[in-house]
Amino acid sequence: MLIIISSLYVKTDYAELTKSTSGGSSFMGYNRATSLLPKLICTLLLFLLLIGFLLPMDQATANASAFRLVVQATAGSAYRTEAAFTDKKLGKVLKEGQSRSGSSYEEALLPDTTLFFEDNGRTYIFGVTTNGEVVDPVSKSIITLPHNVQTSLSAHVQAVRAKHYGEMLPWEEASLVLPKYSKFTIVDVQSGLSFEGQRRAGSSHADVQPLTKEDSATLKAIYGGAWSWDRRAVLVKLNGRTLAGSMHGMPHGGDGIPGNDFNGHFCIHFLGSVTHGSRSIDPAHQVMVHRAAGLLIPYISKLSPWALIDVWISAANQGDLQLLQATTGTEQAVHVRSMRRLSKFPEQDVSQLLQLETAVSVTATPEGASAVVNRRVLFRLERASLDARWYIRSAVMQ
Repeated sequence: MLIIISSLYVKTDYAELTKSTSGGSSFMGYNRATSLLPKLICTLLLFLLLIGFLLPMDQATANASAFRLVVQATAGSAYRTEAAFTDKKLGKVLKEGQSRSGSSYEEALLPDTTLFFEDNGRTYIFGVTTNGEVVDPVSKSIITLPHNVQTSLSAHVQAVRAKHYGEMLPWEEASLVLPKYSKFTIVDVQSGLSFEGQRRAGSSHADVQPLTKEDSATLKAIYGGAWSWDRRAVLVKLNGRTLAGSMHGMPHGGDGIPGNDFNGHFCIHFLGSVTHGSRSIDPAHQVMVHRAAGLLIPYISKLSPWALIDVWISAANQGDLQLLQATTGTEQAVHVRSMRRLSKFPEQDVSQLLQLETAVSVTATPEGASAVVNRRVLFRLERASLDARWYIRSAVMQ
């Protein structure tokens, strides 16, 4: 814009100079031309000065590296949030990344935020933690960044994750945000599908109805076309707020909205909510609430061996490979179609243990079978130190 304005000044001065010398007294024209000459020179100098300032700025912009951040709750999630930014220093560090690798990345899962960076036709892909650590997904090593670069990257990551995930509120507070008969949008964190619902009842968690038959069809599509008790991480959006929750997809109980093709209600749980029957916390729902808040690994890392086994059983029951990996630290396969815990956990103090073996009675439908059978699963767990988290190292069905 400044260049254009300077050009107009030059054009105006030249026009006045031409006009002055083309008619009237030659002496007057000469004097006028002489008086305009300094102005013309100053304008040209200003023009050259502006070019001198602008060209380095354009060059700096061209040299700044362009990045793209993508957040997904799981690697296969269709629901994602993206953000773009530029950072010249970060690009230089990452291109030298192989020679700047630091400590090993020890978490069970790679970060939920992926950093994409293109340079000279090559695409670089890294994981990024919330505090700005860059993880090489192949070598599972952390690339060392200068402190100021890491701090800047952390700010970008936290901003995009805040847009992607939900606010984790205790049930008592969530109940006030979603009062009875309130209407809201429900987003499935895995598929990205969304529908409208209404809280109809529920004192210990929200009993919810799809608003229309189209909303019921979407809920059914989220579960692959069949109603299901499986727990899924969801975002509940109302009045500018987004809450982290967990739903199942099985119509049950009374109440209904006429014409919505949904016979009963389904449940949405929040942090610390309990079932209406047993008045107990549902472990599978709580795991999904933390997934919807982007806090899955911090949550699982603090679980006791018994709670960790419950997560493993829920993951096996739902065929959730990410949850299995989060409990074991390694990629796992699923060899059952369903699984439920039968036996109560023993009362045992594990505060001073580094290893633990325990057998748990379950009902299961083995892969390729249709009948439900009773089995015992022998779990072996261990941790590196008394302050470290527990991992399930093996689970053998007997």
